[in-house]
Amino acid sequence: MAPPPTREDDLYRSAAAVYDLATALWSGGAIWRTRAWCLEDLRPGQRVLIPGPGSCRTAVLAAARGARVLAVERSPAMHRRARRRIERAGADVELALGDWEEATEGRAFDLVVAEHFLNVFDVTRMPWVREALIRRVAPGGRLAIADFRPVVRGPLAPLQRLHHLIPLGGCSLLTRNAMHPIHDHGTDLAGRPDLRAVLERDARSFRAGPAWFRTWIFEKIGGE
Repeated sequence: MAPPPTREDDLYRSAAAVYDLATALWSGGAIWRTRAWCLEDLRPGQRVLIPGPGSCRTAVLAAARGARVLAVERSPAMHRRARRRIERAGADVELALGDWEEATEGRAFDLVVAEHFLNVFDVTRMPWVREALIRRVAPGGRLAIADFRPVVRGPLAPLQRLHHLIPLGGCSLLTRNAMHPIHDHGTDLAGRPDLRAVLERDARSFRAGPAWFRTWIFEKIGGE
């Protein structure tokens, strides 16, 4: 496995301490709801992969439901926060520090969760990473994606774009995440013979505001 970044090179060392609070306040809890929905119909004993798990809140919830969870975090600062959450919860989560692709080479999972993980990448890199995630899904398993909802046409479209760009810009400054338009995973993955869409659900900010956050779940059909 490739070595994780050093403390000096860890781009999340400043963001880690405020990550959960910032996402909760900015989205009015909608980001967490889209992440929790990724575990729809999760059954005990199923194998779950979560790359870039942040503080591992979703991983802990999956473990509480009886899943066998592997979470792979590259940032040492986020890894420390995730470890503390796992220990406080007494959760049975395998937490690795390093590169998720190398850590999962040759393995398949019943559920692969991308909880705003794909939002880190630009429009060129993101499809490549998403395909790598799909390859980790076992036949009959699921890929779950929590992300921003694609732009809705109409008078609120400029506000939605701004709502997306402000936190993306902040993350870009702190962590060098890519600046990019909102990814549309539903459209990108529609019509594929190896995937079947089983859920598309939007979450409202503060449960009453605009529904600008979405969960997609796709079932993998047939072979690899």
